[in-house]
Amino acid sequence: MIEQYLERLFTWESLENTERGVEFELKNRLIEAEFEGVTTVVVDGEPIAAEDVTLVLSDEERYTADEITPDAPLELDLAETVQVILERDRLRLGVHELEVGLRVEGYGEVGFTTDDEVRTEDLLDVDPGEYTVAELRELAAAVTEPESLERLLARERDGPDRTTAVEFLEGRLEAAEPLSAEEMVRSEPTTKDTGSSIVNDLLVEVLESPQRVSVYLTVQTLGAGTPEEIAGRTLLPENTVRSTLEDFESEDLADRGEDGEYSVASPVSVLQKRQKDLWSILRSTL
Repeated sequence: MIEQYLERLFTWESLENTERGVEFELKNRLIEAEFEGVTTVVVDGEPIAAEDVTLVLSDEERYTADEITPDAPLELDLAETVQVILERDRLRLGVHELEVGLRVEGYGEVGFTTDDEVRTEDLLDVDPGEYTVAELRELAAAVTEPESLERLLARERDGPDRTTAVEFLEGRLEAAEPLSAEEMVRSEPTTKDTGSSIVNDLLVEVLESPQRVSVYLTVQTLGAGTPEEIAGRTLLPENTVRSTLEDFESEDLADRGEDGEYSVASPVSVLQKRQKDLWSILRSTL
């Protein structure tokens, strides 16, 4: 049962490109726990080696994934956060799928799959003047996103006269492939007409993934709809929408009518039900 809530560890909209690599945040929103291992980290179907995964609790406390074992567990208090840094190429704009597997004391090996979006403001944003030409070349070699390369190139041209760095960045930009329509799909629909922004923020926390929030808010806006209609509004695949709605139905968050249209519970009802479910889990672990 704990796996149903494990995805809540992930902080939505935390996925970003930084100078350190690709990063996202995990926050303990459940109970005090000991993580005895990081068994899997996969980005868009690509496994990341344990030695390329770093977990940072503070400037003084950081571990690679292969350093976390049953004999040397990572203790995470309630509400404590850990920054996960992946040593890999920077991600492009758009939605990316993340899979994280953990070994949790008392529960064994568990995991979750979620998705998050890299936005323009999450692209690599550095001052190239703070790097030597060699360092800048190494940094830019891992960048595939044209907008990041354009930003680096513009700042380098405005900085010191370093012809070799400009030529290298121009070459990288020329080789960068433009975004496809699929990569530009945003998984989060507008929420300006769906009620209180505070309630929407809470829904992000309890529904656990951008995909689920997107489907929920779309149905709420429509009042009711078929998986095909909802998929057309969200730009998500119809089979994904259908399975998400079926999950909502099994969780008593949605009802399916005889005409095949789904309706969803009110935001307040969703929040109340999730609170009851969480308390049930907490009581079962005490």
